Amino acid sequence: MDIENLKRDYNLKVSRFKQVKDEAEYILSNAIKSAKIKIHSILGRVKEFDSFLKKVEMKVADNPFEDINDLVGMRVVCLFRSDILKIGDIIRKEFLIIAEDNKIDGYEVSSFGYQSVHFIVKIKPDYFGPRYNSIKDIQFEIQVRTVSMDAWAIISHYLDYKTDKDVPLNLRKDFYALSGLFYVADTHFELFFQSGMESKEISEKRIAKEGISQDEELNLDTFRAYVKNKIKDHEITKDDKGYSELLNELLNANYKTIREIDDKVNGGWNAFIEYEKNHPPHSEAGRKYNAIGVIRALMTIVDENYYRFRKPKPLKMDNYIKYRNLVKN
Repeated sequence: MDIENLKRDYNLKVSRFKQVKDEAEYILSNAIKSAKIKIHSILGRVKEFDSFLKKVEMKVADNPFEDINDLVGMRVVCLFRSDILKIGDIIRKEFLIIAEDNKIDGYEVSSFGYQSVHFIVKIKPDYFGPRYNSIKDIQFEIQVRTVSMDAWAIISHYLDYKTDKDVPLNLRKDFYALSGLFYVADTHFELFFQSGMESKEISEKRIAKEGISQDEELNLDTFRAYVKNKIKDHEITKDDKGYSELLNELLNANYKTIREIDDKVNGGWNAFIEYEKNHPPHSEAGRKYNAIGVIRALMTIVDENYYRFRKPKPLKMDNYIKYRNLVKN
């Protein structure tokens, strides 16, 4: 093998490999975002020449740039196992599939750290023109795995054991136990996620149908369902982080039930409407607060104790205090 010629060819092609990586990352990011799938990360890399050379020597490749498919590699790290299927569907839709290898289904728990779904793909022929003509024939790899799979793969990689058969017999029991722990964690993250989705849906349906019980626990599911059902003429916030931040403020202010919040909202509604009219968001007349902004502003008006835990605190508390005379007991 002529290493100098191989390196020269690599240097001539590496800019195209980087272009493929950037294009694939762009396509994947947009498609996953459009599908509203939350992921941990999308990582792309082009093999450095030394790594490429080692693989060429190991595989004894006749045509290295065609025979080695992971010169450009993408890794999508998702949160839950069920997301792997969804992301796989996206990859099949967005790229030309050359090969697919599912290293999850049917594999032993002991191989958990090496599990993922691998795709060898090309940019689809649908993409054409000067931007794509030089990269459309380049094959590259996309791996999809969960955070737990990725964590165990990273740790086990630094242990130098590529498969469970590499592990010395006296260490194999601990190795299997660790792999099993990661597998159990991955399974229960999935179960917890599915249960959480069911809890959210049940709370929304029950509160919409039956209203608020006297001692309804104040938690993220019941609070979000209450806000969606109660604040009907303002934009409903979709960001769970916003609900969580506001919920923590309310819990810190010693609210424990949805009924306590509802009593404050009913008593302070007219005061809030007057406040919103005089202090619209972004100082634009006619603009309305979103649902979280409604609760936050209203609670500031009716409860000085809540104000202590509000983050960030409003600059002019006097703007709120003057509306308290409109609050109903």
